[in-house]
Formats: sequence, structure tokens, C-alpha cells
Amino acid sequence: MTTRFRVLVVDDSTLTREALRRALELDPGLTVVAEAKTGEEALALARSVQPDLITMDLNMPGMGGLKAIEAIMRERPTAIVVISERTPERGVDLNYEALSRGALELVPKSSVFGVEPGDVKRFGERLRLLAASRVEVEVKPSSPPPAIPVSKEPPLLLGLGASTGGPRALAKLLSELPKDFPLSIAVVQHMAEDFFDSFVRFLADASKHEVELAQPGVLMLPGRIYVAPPRKELFIKESLTMRLLAPPADALISPSVDSLFFSMASALKGRSIGVLLTGMGDDGAQGLLRMRRMGARTVAQDRASSAVFGMPRAAQEVGAAEVVLPLDDMAKWIIETVEKPEVVVPAPVPVPSPPASTGARKRALTGSPTGKKRVLIVDDDVNAMTQAKRALESGGYEVVLLDNALMLASTLRRNPVDLVLFETELSTVKGSLVLNSLRDHQVAHAPIWLLSKLIGATLAERAKECGAEGAIEKSSKTLLREVHGALAKAPGPTTSN
Repeated sequence: MTTRFRVLVVDDSTLTREALRRALELDPGLTVVAEAKTGEEALALARSVQPDLITMDLNMPGMGGLKAIEAIMRERPTAIVVISERTPERGVDLNYEALSRGALELVPKSSVFGVEPGDVKRFGERLRLLAASRVEVEVKPSSPPPAIPVSKEPPLLLGLGASTGGPRALAKLLSELPKDFPLSIAVVQHMAEDFFDSFVRFLADASKHEVELAQPGVLMLPGRIYVAPPRKELFIKESLTMRLLAPPADALISPSVDSLFFSMASALKGRSIGVLLTGMGDDGAQGLLRMRRMGARTVAQDRASSAVFGMPRAAQEVGAAEVVLPLDDMAKWIIETVEKPEVVVPAPVPVPSPPASTGARKRALTGSPTGKKRVLIVDDDVNAMTQAKRALESGGYEVVLLDNALMLASTLRRNPVDLVLFETELSTVKGSLVLNSLRDHQVAHAPIWLLSKLIGATLAERAKECGAEGAIEKSSKTLLREVHGALAKAPGPTTSN
């Protein structure tokens, strides 16, 4: 049975509360248990109904949103998401104040009242992950892997990457670094552009360090924090000067943590430290892994202290994190690493080791250890996926389901498959961009066929546009036979680096 997380909606507008309720309850994992139109009501309901998450308006009569956030976080700390607009250039920066008083996330109202249905769905998914982060999940211990050699040269740059829940995590970590910290600091935070100025001011005040937007050609100074600006990719040169580039046309996220970490690995080799904090998705995991392989020191935030465990988990799964630490322990580890760079701490997360033979690698690429052919179905229509799974399992296939296309790359890295069935007509992202990105990064080693609600010539044209090997209509009554045919046409398994 799906866990339904309890949400308290706080807004003085009846229309807005109704819109929020409808948007939230479109997600099967959320239920609105109460509504409040003032800060006083919000505080009383936070005590009585004990929600998992609160959506908070800032401009309300009486106590108001800011005082309500402060009171709730003091009395019963709860994940609070502010639903807000850009703060006017003059007057009090309410979004800054909300972060300062304990709000976990800022979400633009356009996410709720946008014209695209996908905006509303993404809003619900985002809030569900934030609510779910408060539920303790058992973490299975893992044995220490062989240590990867690290550089004995002193580091020059500290790189930090974060997404959902990141502002507070970054503020805490940076506030615990001394004012005379000897390294330059680069930060990539996924943040709605409307709130970016508020975020930079918040980070400067909370950390007590000098914070500025990254500028091309500028030499990075010790102890100063440089933040990647919205819709720009931050790259570091060997000279510790910065370069900013527009994101690729098919970029799903910008600025990207991976862009920063890959450039650090290339320019500085082992003379850097990479930190991956709380966030949704898997951005930064591959870049952190590249840094570690080049001899850099790497750390990821642990599950218990992460608002959302997506990005740190992805780093741990690929062996990118040398150590996994609670947020409270990170600053101490970074300071000790700067002072004693030659000390190596074995990572508690297994590093993927190469197979014993080419034959073993080929067997791994065929997917299931049971010998069954493995098919991955990617779709945000759960009912359609379930029907296709039943049909394929009746034919002896092992089936993996994925309802978030943005996790496709990391899923394929963890679960080699024989065939991918992909619905490009997704509500959250343009499917062709996902597939092109897979090929650009050489992740897709299995044939990709479309399994789509499109039909006839339209489907054939979409398959050509995406570079898919073939296409099957969802309405087809011969799905099993067509999958047999798709696998018969596929080349044998091949090795990859």
C-alpha cells in the first residue's frame, strides 16, 4: 500500500488553498489533512495534526508566514516549503527571511499555477520526496572497499554541489569553516532563478564568508565562495580562473554539479575536495567519481541528515564517495583533510570493481543473473507499465519498471538490461532529450524501442527523431511477439568502459 504523507496547507486565499489541495492530491503519496489561513492557525494545526510537510504563504494577516515558520521550527520542527513569488527589489526580502528562519525549500507559484500539466505533477513529486525524507529508512551496512590512492599534494579548491534542501545544508557546512579557510570554494545549487538573489544573500549572511557570483576569467581567492549563476555551467581552469558556458540544448539541469566536478577533475587532478549534499536526482555522482579516480578527496552526505537522499545515494552507489558523513561531521573532516591531505580514510561504500574476465562482463551486460532476458520499461503511466510487465513476465522475461525518466542513466548503470521500452510522450520531460543525453554520455548499451501511446506514422516519425531501433504501439495486442522480434534483431552483448 502506498504511504500517504500528511500535508498542512497555509494560505489566506481560499482560491490558492483549493488550487494547492488539488495539485497535491494528484500525487498518490500526498494527502492534505488540514488548511490554515493565518499564522496562528498554522501553529495550532501543526501541534494538533502533526503534518509531515507544510506549504506556507508569507503574506498573511496576523502572525504572518515568517513568524509562523519561526514558531513551528522552534516548537515542532517540520519540513516547510514556501510557495512564493520573486521578492520585489525594494523592501524586505521575504524569501531570504524564510530561508533564514528554517524554510527547507522555496517553490515558485508558477509550479502550481503553470499552464503545463507537467509543472503541477513535478510540484507534487518534489513535495512528496521532501515529506518522505522525514521517514527513517534502514540503511544496510556495507563492507569497506579497497582504498583508491589519493593525491598527497595539498588541495586548492573545495567544490560543493546540492539541490533540494541544499540552502540550509550549505549554510551550516560553510558556517563551520574558519574565516581563514585556505581553499577557494565553488558552489552549484539547483535553485529557481526567481529566488537566486535571495539565496546568495542568505548564504553570505549564514556562512560569514564573502560570497559572489562566479564570473568568467576571475581568479578564485582563498576563503571566498563562488556560486554558479542560473542557466550557466561553471568550469574551473588549472589556473583557478573560472569559465562560464551556456548549458547544452538538451541539458535537463543547469547549472550542473557534474560540470563543476568534471572540470575540477580535469584541471586540478587530485588537488581538490568534492562534496555532494542533499538533492533530488543523480547530478554530481559521475563527476564526483571522476574526481575520486583522479586522486581527489570526496565525501557525500549521509541518508539521515539529507533532506532528499537522491544525489548522495547515487554517489554512494557508483563508489564516488570516499567517505559518507552526517552533515554535522563534514566541516571537521574537510578541515582535517586540508591540514593533512596524505591521510586516507577507506570508504564505507563499495567501489565497482572490474569483472574477472571479458566473458563475465558480457554476462553482466545481459542483465539478469537468472539467465532471463531483462527488459526495462520507462513510463510515467503506472497502469500502462503494469499491464506491459504482466504480458512480458508471462513470456519469461524479467521486467524492471521506472516511472522517472530523469533516473534512467543511473538505473542503467546499476541494472544492465537487454532491451529498453521507452515512452517519449512524458508529462515531466521531453523524452527525445533524455535519449539523446544517454547516447552523448555513452550510457545506453542496450537497444531502445519506443512503447508509446502514439500510433502509426506519428509513432514511426517519433522513433526516427529519437534514434530508436524500433517502435511498438501500447495498444498492440502482440506486445510479447514484438519484443521477441526486437531482441532477435539486437546484437550480442558488448563490453563498455
